[in-house]
Amino acid sequence: MSLLDKAQEVLAGFDATKDSANSFEGLPSGKYTVIVNTIDHHVTPGGWDGLRIITEVNAGEHVSTKDYNMFNLDETTASGKKVPDSVISSHIKLIAKLANACDITLKPEDWEDIDHLVAAFNFGQAIGKIVTMDLTVRENKKNPQYPYKNYDFEPAEQPEPITVDDKDLPKDLRSNDDDLLGDAKSDDTDIDDDDLPF
Repeated sequence: MSLLDKAQEVLAGFDATKDSANSFEGLPSGKYTVIVNTIDHHVTPGGWDGLRIITEVNAGEHVSTKDYNMFNLDETTASGKKVPDSVISSHIKLIAKLANACDITLKPEDWEDIDHLVAAFNFGQAIGKIVTMDLTVRENKKNPQYPYKNYDFEPAEQPEPITVDDKDLPKDLRSNDDDLLGDAKSDDTDIDDDDLPF
């Protein structure tokens, strides 16, 4: 797609005199096959912290599009307001669904805090796993640039691992090729200390 084509697509219906340039351009609602790109404990410049999950679509119309979200598990906000139990419960279930989709069994100690969850996902090799992500996006009237997003994750078929051994490499790159070793394959090599540069 040329720049002109992309500009016409993006600017259709956009009024530069009154519309914000920072409107949400993320993934629309849909079911996607995604790669788990990042799971970490992230703290924003404003001090909000949570479990950050970044996925990347690996097939279809939105290939290479990333989805970013952060899930806070604290019972109160920074201002001391109580977070509804339903919100925390939803985040816990979502994390459990993602773990299941990544073939990870979370142990009780993994729920100790966000850092323990991150370790469980990283040691469980979640990064790079392919999962199915069902995303529902709803408008946030207070902050349109931050729409409400609901997720569901399911396991997806993983690609067959690629196995490469010496016979697949060009002859001059094979590790067991005697021609590469030349004279070094002989055990008779003597190096005198005077021959060393140090």
